[in-house]
Amino acid sequence: MALILLGINLVMYSMSSGYRQHNFFLSLENSSTIVASAVLQKEKADDYYAVKNSIFQHLVDEEEYILRIGQDKNNIDFPASLPLHESFYLEAINHGRARYYNNGVHYVGLFKKHVAGEDDILVISSARDVEGDAYRKRLKTTLALAFLAAVVVMTITTIFFSKRLFGPMVKIMKKVNSINAFNLNDRLEKEHSLDEISELQDTLNEMLQRIETAFQSQQDYVSNISHSLRTPLTIIAGEAEIALSQLQQGHKAAYSLQMIMQETEKLKHIINILLELARSEQNMQANGWSVLRMDELLESVKEVIYKMDSSYKLKLDYSNFPENDAMLYINCNVHLLTLAICNIILNGFKYSDNQDVKLKLIAAGNEIKLLVTDSGIGIDPSEQDKIFDPYYRGSNTSNYEGFGVGLPLAMKIIKMHKGAILVNSIVGQGTTMEVVLPSLYAEQLV
Repeated sequence: MALILLGINLVMYSMSSGYRQHNFFLSLENSSTIVASAVLQKEKADDYYAVKNSIFQHLVDEEEYILRIGQDKNNIDFPASLPLHESFYLEAINHGRARYYNNGVHYVGLFKKHVAGEDDILVISSARDVEGDAYRKRLKTTLALAFLAAVVVMTITTIFFSKRLFGPMVKIMKKVNSINAFNLNDRLEKEHSLDEISELQDTLNEMLQRIETAFQSQQDYVSNISHSLRTPLTIIAGEAEIALSQLQQGHKAAYSLQMIMQETEKLKHIINILLELARSEQNMQANGWSVLRMDELLESVKEVIYKMDSSYKLKLDYSNFPENDAMLYINCNVHLLTLAICNIILNGFKYSDNQDVKLKLIAAGNEIKLLVTDSGIGIDPSEQDKIFDPYYRGSNTSNYEGFGVGLPLAMKIIKMHKGAILVNSIVGQGTTMEVVLPSLYAEQLV
């Protein structure tokens, strides 16, 4: 609207200024006509000048030049005192009149032929339109002030009406943004507003109801499938362990039972990854958080790793063990954090063809760092930011089995614990995953 109004003001100013200038040129031409008539009819000159003085007001800096044009129009001596080009005089002679404006001065050329065969007359009149300049200045100021006032009024009214119109929309957006997986039962409050906004509120409430129903069904499914899958796997592993304990040492079936137990543990771990990935957001607010020493957690991780495959060689490095044991305590969900660290370690074994993996514990003030180092295939630098995307697998992992969900789940769990995972890898030489977690020691100091 401001641009439209500005355009209207410019058009108005241009038209008004042009009209004023056109009228002033007409006044000069009429004055020049009387002067030319007085020159051509000398006997009535006094009468013409009397008419001119009575009808036309005196113009500021008015000057008149009278040029007599003989038969030879090609040899005309134009006055050098006037800032006029020769084309101006020729236009006046050929067309009877000419106009020119320069530096605030208006010039009019009027050509009159002498009917008696004497020299023709070219009258050049010039003057300043002081009143017109003042008028244009006042008009410019008036339009500028009117434009600014209109913009201010439009801005104020726009803000006022936009708040009235879009205020409910802002409330709706804030409310919708505050709804997540843990408060899906919240609904938008109905307000007295436009019918369209009321319909939008009803539509969003209906959508939230459908989402809550679907989400609850998913949670029930995850809970049921978790129990249904884990129970038979636990029974299989238990029965295999019992059968293995009853066999004599060196029995032919011992190896098969050991493989059954190891593969069952791997399958349980894969199922845990998939289930925990599906309900990681739910677990973020769930109970099960406790204070634990990190070295104790790592021993549990080592035990879980060896259950999956006794051939794994995980080397724990406590060379940077702190003198103050309080620096080792963290607030964590033991089950989830164990799962995350196991995923990282198992990746190290898998992509290094079961070579040794080193796990180093470092406690430094307000942070606890875990360095998981392998000597595997490494990760290309261009892919290091993508390995934490669900179902993404590196370009050099085609010869290895996997689903691309272990590291994404690990990252979710570590972020849930207000930590981070840093990657340092060289293709063909190995990878170091650095897990950084906040220590309770820093909170105690505060």
